[in-house]
Amino acid sequence: MRGLACRLLAWGRSLFARIALVYLSGLLLLSVAVAWLAISQFDQLSRELQQRQEVGLADNLARVMRPALTEGANSAAARQTARHILAINPSLSLYVLDADGRVIADYAQPSCGIGSRVERDALEALLGESPMLPVMASSPCGGAPGIFSVARIRYGSADRSGYLYADLNKTSQASMVAMLRTSSITRTLVAAGGLAVLISGLLGLVWFALLTRRFSRLTAAVQRFAQGQWQARLDDPGRDELGRLGEAFNHMAGTIEAQVRALRETDRQRRELVANLSHDFRTPLTSLRGNVEHLLERDDLPVEERRRRLVGVLDNASRLTRLAQQLSTLARLDAYDSPLQCEAFSLAELAHDIVGKFQDQARQAGVTLAVEVDPGLPWVEADLGLIDRALANLIDNALRATPADGRVCLWAEAEEKTVRVGVSDDGVGIAPEELPLVTQRFHRTRDSRARGEGSGLGLSIVREIGERHGARLTIDSRPGRGTTVDFRLARADRDGAR
Repeated sequence: MRGLACRLLAWGRSLFARIALVYLSGLLLLSVAVAWLAISQFDQLSRELQQRQEVGLADNLARVMRPALTEGANSAAARQTARHILAINPSLSLYVLDADGRVIADYAQPSCGIGSRVERDALEALLGESPMLPVMASSPCGGAPGIFSVARIRYGSADRSGYLYADLNKTSQASMVAMLRTSSITRTLVAAGGLAVLISGLLGLVWFALLTRRFSRLTAAVQRFAQGQWQARLDDPGRDELGRLGEAFNHMAGTIEAQVRALRETDRQRRELVANLSHDFRTPLTSLRGNVEHLLERDDLPVEERRRRLVGVLDNASRLTRLAQQLSTLARLDAYDSPLQCEAFSLAELAHDIVGKFQDQARQAGVTLAVEVDPGLPWVEADLGLIDRALANLIDNALRATPADGRVCLWAEAEEKTVRVGVSDDGVGIAPEELPLVTQRFHRTRDSRARGEGSGLGLSIVREIGERHGARLTIDSRPGRGTTVDFRLARADRDGAR
């Protein structure tokens, strides 16, 4: 019982119950107002028809009473004649008024209207040529204004002018009640009105149920989403206002789901970063420590052995320096609030400087390192430090992927609004299935893993530097035939204006 009461209480608080209550209350009030208006108009119509039908009644009665009225309005003959008339129509009230509308004779028993006044304007309005019916006047005996019939008369020995006033209010009320009780039209209208109200109520409730069901579906989807079901969506939300709300929820849910995925991916990358950094730092540090300890323990090492150990120390130190620089660049790229330090500079000069830095590494690897840049190449506007790092990463990757007797080339060419710059090599290339992954952080190709080289940060740094400059990284690679990586930079005038 308590559970049923709780469910009823919850239903009473629902949107459907509230809307239904407001709708049914409004429908009931409207029905009452329409019924009251219809009854009042029926009453007016009844009075109009009654008055229109009886408008000549006073004239007929005046002709009947004319001989008796010559003796006086309150004469015995006049009262006798009036009693005969009222006996025939007991609901009729009959009065004689003077020229000012004052009652001078009341033929009812008992009389109650002597001395009261009837509005003369109403009398003259009904006696006019085309009166606007119903014409209402206050009853001589008091009460609400009602319909009447009036005729001009002459009465008394002095032949005074006056009015014969027939009060039809009781007759009209009786006819109205009779019509409401017995009229088939009234019954039909009442039945039709009741049926219309019932159908309107049912249709309204059905429509509200359909409307609130969509609200319920939206609420259920939101609740599922709040409980962690990130794929919860509203199917076919519709095109109305509620549908737009559903579309907004779907869009919001998709955005939040993408953000949750991004957060999870960021967390995964963070864990992977820690693991990779631990490995990438531990390997050269272990080798570095081993070489240094061996050098310290053995003072009698041959010169060649000592040199080999020192070269290993230098290589590992260079590897650690390179890794630290890459991490520093990543930190700067991840700081989105850190603006680019854009300036106009000569890409041709930068290309020759970078190639010069890598000539020793290329010579040791037996690889030809070339630069193909027109000295008159237009200047570009970009962050010089980041572009230097991007091109250095591309050359370093190319040198490591290119076997002896291979060739690596840093090139640049002018386009209409940009300058295209890239690095090409004829090295081992990248497998097609790995191309979409090589720009992800810490992803190393199979060849790189086999050589035990690289940190998996080079191309990801280049991609992010390009994105910060509004450029898209393009990679064209064929296994065994080499790789070309390029991007575009905005041109600038020598004074730095685009």
